[in-house]
Amino acid sequence: MCGFSGIISDNSVDSELIVKSVTSIKHRGPDDTLIFTGESSFHSCAISNATTQQKYPSVSNIVSPFFFGFNRLSIVDLSEHGMQPFCDSERQISFMLNGEIYNYVELRTQFLSEELFISDTDSEVAFRLYLKLGDEFVHHLRGMFSIVLYDAKSKRLKAWRDRLGMKPFYYAFVDDVFIFSSEMKGIFATGLVAKETNYQGLAYSMYLTTCPAPLTIFKNIHSLQAAHTLEFSLSEKKIITKSYWHLTYSPSKREIQFSEFDADLKEICRLHQTGDVEKAMMLSGGMDSGTLAYYFSQFDPKMKCLNIFAESHSTDEREYAAENARNVGLKIHFLEIPSHPSSEVLEQFLTAEEEPNSSPEAALFLSEKAKEMGIKVLYNALGPDEIFGGYSYFRTVAKIQKYQSFFSFVPVFLLPKKYQSKFRELNRFGVESFPMLSRRLFSWEEIRGFLKEKGEEIPIHPIEYIQSQVLHQFAEFRELPLLKRVSYLEIFYYISSHHTFRSDQPSMKQSIEMRFPFLDHLFIEKYFNQADIFHDLNLHLKPVFRKYVQQILPEKIFEMGKKGFSMPIEEWLKNKDLSILDSQKTWYQKMKNRVFS
Repeated sequence: MCGFSGIISDNSVDSELIVKSVTSIKHRGPDDTLIFTGESSFHSCAISNATTQQKYPSVSNIVSPFFFGFNRLSIVDLSEHGMQPFCDSERQISFMLNGEIYNYVELRTQFLSEELFISDTDSEVAFRLYLKLGDEFVHHLRGMFSIVLYDAKSKRLKAWRDRLGMKPFYYAFVDDVFIFSSEMKGIFATGLVAKETNYQGLAYSMYLTTCPAPLTIFKNIHSLQAAHTLEFSLSEKKIITKSYWHLTYSPSKREIQFSEFDADLKEICRLHQTGDVEKAMMLSGGMDSGTLAYYFSQFDPKMKCLNIFAESHSTDEREYAAENARNVGLKIHFLEIPSHPSSEVLEQFLTAEEEPNSSPEAALFLSEKAKEMGIKVLYNALGPDEIFGGYSYFRTVAKIQKYQSFFSFVPVFLLPKKYQSKFRELNRFGVESFPMLSRRLFSWEEIRGFLKEKGEEIPIHPIEYIQSQVLHQFAEFRELPLLKRVSYLEIFYYISSHHTFRSDQPSMKQSIEMRFPFLDHLFIEKYFNQADIFHDLNLHLKPVFRKYVQQILPEKIFEMGKKGFSMPIEEWLKNKDLSILDSQKTWYQKMKNRVFS
């Protein structure tokens, strides 16, 4: 788990640019920094650790057309042998990986038993797997990753982002210079790209609460889409991106018994145990994290559990979280969220992410506390709600479908004004768009008005944009059953462009690796294709998942309504003087009004 940056050009650039880039994202890899300039030439810089500075010459005052910069957060094989980039001098290929490959031990045994390794890292396994299999290597990886390599012979760069978008990859191509980084600030730090607003990305973010990849809210900065590969040819000055994986639907009516579900979760949690550092579980009072705690406790009976709470607020679920911990014999630590944060704390939450958010992310507070406890890895139970139907809007969509023929005859003008635009959009984009409509903070009419005031072009509707992306990859999308379409969109967009994105930057700001065991792509493929997964949804949310975990969780857990990890934003902003946030006052006041209206 790390952060990286790179610069590739026909003309030489000063090493100061790559140093500025990796320095701006040093929080992603505080343990060491290494700069690579090609031809097996490694260098240290001011933020490298003492050992690296003694071992390698300084990169200062060097000019080169090629730089790779790597900040390491040591998780697997803590020795210096695990430092990246990895290079093959004969083939002139350099390679960097940010993330974790959970099945690397199995891959090493299956494909690379005769290879000589210099480390025990998952990253080197991925590198040598590429050298052996070429582009096909990515299909064997189970994990979260952004991977980049440069082939100096062909002058081609290739990059891959994991299937669920858990690890980021940003890039820009300006004035014949290709720049990439794990965060946008790593690109801006080079000074080669101006910070200008991309109003299409901003408009979509205002509607969807997060800007969908490959767009960002900044001009010339792009985000590689989840499950996509990128290829850049320096000689042709051309960038090509394409999908290497997408979720498909082949309905299975075979009923999966608990014994099979049990085996699946044991395998996932076994694989996710990789790493030679302290790990902890984000444990709420719900079924999802309680299930992960049950399985992880079998591998690590001393694993810590962390829960956040605020007095007199809905985030207080200590009673149920304690029951989940007691059920598996794990120790739980309760972390109290401050009720009256200082202006400095508010500013930290506002600047923790590179794009505007409608609410502060709990991951920042939780990761800060975890870091103080010496923890480097946090497990997050994201996933089952989107796969198994755990949100109330799955039930609402089913009800709308039942009365859809009636709704089509209802004149829009008879509805309350605040519902009219949503009703029109629901008819236009289909009932499967309801979750996106229910989450929007601004209506598209308001956003169009905002863009007109700025003199900007009006892009296509954000829901149309996302649907076109889905159909480009999966032409049979509209043939799916309605609730499967809802689930597909939640996995395609809301997980990869919102949840994982919103967890990565706040947690990595504290140098904490966030893992999502339920987002194993084989698990998602298997249970998404279970045909009767929404049977009895009218009785219980997540009916099939509930049936499985009733055999392992306390009865008390099923009494609690859905809460999850969230921050007490109502209390934070109640009567808060926003003058401390002068530069963002108007935006934040509007956000406050939207959230509580």
